Amino acid sequence: MSTFKSLVFILAASAPFAGCATVSVYEPVSAEISLTEDQSQLHAAAEAFSKAARDKGLATGEASLASLAGMLSGKQSDANAYWRKIGADKSAPASVVTRVRDDLGVSAKGLSDLDAMARAVIGKGDPERQDVTSFETALIHARQARDSFSDALAQVNRRGSSEYQIALELAPLDKALARARVTADDLAAARSDKDQPAAS
Repeated sequence: MSTFKSLVFILAASAPFAGCATVSVYEPVSAEISLTEDQSQLHAAAEAFSKAARDKGLATGEASLASLAGMLSGKQSDANAYWRKIGADKSAPASVVTRVRDDLGVSAKGLSDLDAMARAVIGKGDPERQDVTSFETALIHARQARDSFSDALAQVNRRGSSEYQIALELAPLDKALARARVTADDLAAARSDKDQPAAS
């Protein structure tokens, strides 16, 4: 019985020290994780690109089955559509097209800059998982932005005396998208290679 009491006393006495040890173990780990996240410039730039597209009403970033079903059935709400925000259905066609060209140019340049950053990361051979996911998310936003620009130009063509060549207007963004698709695949492959154990 005395042995049991001694064991209880030892466990009770060591409990506070165990608590302190837990705190000292977890604090450095969380600091290391946040530092790694702060160091990913590609991740930060890709998130900024996606946020800018959402703020302008160019994209939602949603790729769920529900949103896909809405697009296919034609029941998707256009209350917050980009073409409505810029008045493509009622403003002067020339001013609408100027706005679309400006926004499209910014999107194309932003995506091209992201592509260059991703290529640099691939060249160094050290892409993080967050680099891959954030770049792919930015690519989704860019594709949705392309659809938004196309819709806005289509609205102008429905009521304008002259018809704008939508494919020609979208060409700069289409070129950036084509490059970014290849880069997204290469970035994912580079991450996969990084995860592979080194050959002995």
